[in-house]
Amino acid sequence: MKAMGAGEAKAYVDELYRKVEQRWHERVLDGELMRQLRAGALPIETFAFLFRNGYAQYAIEINTMWGCVYQKYLPFFKQHVDLMAAIGDKIADEFLHPEPPGHALILFQTCERLGVSREEVLNRPVLPELRGLIDLARSILYEGTAAEWFARAASEKMVGVWTGLCYEALTTKYGFTPDQAVYFSKHEEADLQEHDEGVMAHGEFNATVLRRLLATGGGWERPGYGMEYCALSNADLWALMFDQALKLAQSK
Repeated sequence: MKAMGAGEAKAYVDELYRKVEQRWHERVLDGELMRQLRAGALPIETFAFLFRNGYAQYAIEINTMWGCVYQKYLPFFKQHVDLMAAIGDKIADEFLHPEPPGHALILFQTCERLGVSREEVLNRPVLPELRGLIDLARSILYEGTAAEWFARAASEKMVGVWTGLCYEALTTKYGFTPDQAVYFSKHEEADLQEHDEGVMAHGEFNATVLRRLLATGGGWERPGYGMEYCALSNADLWALMFDQALKLAQSK
């Protein structure tokens, strides 16, 4: 693919992120599950159902994929040493902060408050209706291009927004302590803010890599997929996971 100029690459990524943010607001953050949670009207058992049957397993697996991303696209990162440092920080953040095994540890902590056991997080099969999000990520990683992966990852910024809303709702409407809701506060920080003495916000890291790919001729896309499709489909599958979890929990 022909390299874009730096300004063109920035404009493309900014517009992609704008579309992803709009999709998240329309279908995820303003969806029924999140409207009820923010109002304190969602049964906490329904939120636990989401974690027990799909989200917690997704959270564990998506973190491991970032190590695979580094290995798969190592030739690109070797040409951009500043990004080698940034992806190293991101992977370390996922597995070492606040202590090993990293974000999995604080996931267990919050799941315990939800009544979801560590055994369920690690070994419970994901319900078929909630599998789409992780299966899309896996297919893009192993079959897609670097540009499609980092376009898919545009949602990570919005995950930071989502976790911030969850933290606020759980601590003000559901009686969670800050320690019990730590998974959400730490993800809001990691995805949206520079943290831990200079670690780039994960959302900004993904945008930075995508801009660099486009500016150096790495914006390859597959017919029928492409950057925008991968980015927006990922957002849509977040919405589908929430919608299906709400539907299935209500039917129990």
